[in-house]
Amino acid sequence: MTTPPDESLRIAALDALSRRVNNALADARKEAEPGLAALRVKGVKQLEVALPSGDVVGTISIKAGRDTVTDDEDALLAWVEANKPEEIEHAVSPNALDLPDVVAYIRKLHPGMVGKRVRPAYRAKLLASLDEDGQLANETTGELVQVRKVVKGKPTGEFALTFETAKKGRPNGRDQIANAWQSGDLSITDLIRPALEAGEQS
Repeated sequence: MTTPPDESLRIAALDALSRRVNNALADARKEAEPGLAALRVKGVKQLEVALPSGDVVGTISIKAGRDTVTDDEDALLAWVEANKPEEIEHAVSPNALDLPDVVAYIRKLHPGMVGKRVRPAYRAKLLASLDEDGQLANETTGELVQVRKVVKGKPTGEFALTFETAKKGRPNGRDQIANAWQSGDLSITDLIRPALEAGEQS
């Protein structure tokens, strides 16, 4: 069975145009990110998306930069040894598993393969109790010990687009855009022409 000529052309045309528009959407998102990153640095977290009529159809939420967290395991171990030594346990190095000796004898036969570590449950509890600067206070002297370093990530401009939901007789944001286009209040041609002219990118 063959597809009627009109339907064949409709399918081919929609497929060709959808690919170009999708490529243009990806490009538009990338091009918007530097400007959105600059706004986030200035404290702007959200932008309203509005039609020429002023009707809000959605919201762009600008994401914060990703923080890099580094825990100083030596400092943490030293703090626990000084404050809660009972929370220290001996741990066998993974390299010891390559040796034929029984794990129970590793400490005796291969002491260099055995190190110290904070018990996992207590470690999690301590890290959850750090102050905002990543420090723990010595329980005897009150001296602050830095055990975590947080490097604030710069905003990249990454964002999420959320369309308005339908409410009180008003259609959702996607439908509002479609209605504005169909009524002539919004020119989609100017928005997608660069995509059509650029051609499909592989």
